[in-house]
Amino acid sequence: MISRTLHHTVLALIVFIWVVPFVALLTTSLRSELASKASGFWTAFTPTELGHRFSTHDKGETAPFTLMEGNIFDRLNAQEDDFTITGEVESILFKGRVPDPEKEDGTILIRKLIPAGEAMDVRGGEFIFQKNGDFTWRYDEPTAAKPKKLDVFINQDPVFDTVAYEEVLFENKHVPNALISSFIVTIPATIIPITIAAFAAYAFAWMRFPGRDWLFVIVVSLMVVPTQLAFLPILQGFSGIASWATQLNAWMTDCEATKTCQVASKSFASLWVTHTAFGLPLAIYLLRNYIVGLPRELLESARIDGANHLQIFVKLIVPLSVPALASFSIFQFLWVWNDLIVALYIGPNNSDDLVFPIRLQQQLGTFKDQLHLLNASAVISMVVPVIVFLAMQRYFIRGLLAGSVKGG
Repeated sequence: MISRTLHHTVLALIVFIWVVPFVALLTTSLRSELASKASGFWTAFTPTELGHRFSTHDKGETAPFTLMEGNIFDRLNAQEDDFTITGEVESILFKGRVPDPEKEDGTILIRKLIPAGEAMDVRGGEFIFQKNGDFTWRYDEPTAAKPKKLDVFINQDPVFDTVAYEEVLFENKHVPNALISSFIVTIPATIIPITIAAFAAYAFAWMRFPGRDWLFVIVVSLMVVPTQLAFLPILQGFSGIASWATQLNAWMTDCEATKTCQVASKSFASLWVTHTAFGLPLAIYLLRNYIVGLPRELLESARIDGANHLQIFVKLIVPLSVPALASFSIFQFLWVWNDLIVALYIGPNNSDDLVFPIRLQQQLGTFKDQLHLLNASAVISMVVPVIVFLAMQRYFIRGLLAGSVKGG
């Protein structure tokens, strides 16, 4: 009983640690810029006191008046297109000069929060406002008063909108380009290693050739090689290939006339090769452990019926290995989609070809303190892997458990 309670507690803690940051990102991305800066995401679902600035009337209104009536919320919402402001007006910050009690004929500048219902002097007139936002501005004689901007504090009702996503996706071309680039990199970098690994895993599991076990040990040992350690030889290799391709291009075509001979050493292809190389050891290990646990009698029956290795692999191994293939696909897809360091050093430098993690990192300087835009981009980057995981999660545990308890 205690063990089960402990397991449930640990599981709940893990879920909490993962869910809370996502809720924070999603909530902040749906709030206004002012709200995201002024208060934490946990205050987004209850009324929150926020400061706003409104003008008593428009600049072009110059007709004299003795009584002006209006509503603070109407004035604020006339300036705000997306987030409708509602709630209760708590106070207005009064800034002005009043007689100095210590100096005769002197004045002193004061700042004071005026509550609802209390009169305040605004440009020589009596200004009174109510909690519902209604205000009156009264003069004894007709006066053409200039508009006055006042700072008001409102206990504001929660409000959410998708304006940040619209701005990020439709007004900023870099984010859609980055999404497309990430798909261009991630899909081949998932399909290529899993295809190669499936063939290799079958060979290690059911085909006998000299040095099979030692070769498998070497492949598995590559999993412990740090990614950063391989960057230098990889970069040197791609630079050499690009130099050779540039010379070949110049020899076989008339690219010198158009100055298009140069072949980039950093491209989508270099990312495909690099991610394939880094992903193959784990893929081969997982798939081999799964395939070796399949019933031997089934494969022997296929051989008796005259099936060769390719037919056995395509018609038996692949359909039976769907859980393991899906498990690795999730791992590889999440890793490549969220990868920053490999894309930063190996990927293309062209602004239009940057993948999403790099674009998101650059937005820290582009959007600066615009948290709602940063969080909207972060949520967009999280949606795709979440969808992939939810679509394939039924195979996830089956594939991992089968590979961990069976072997040969």
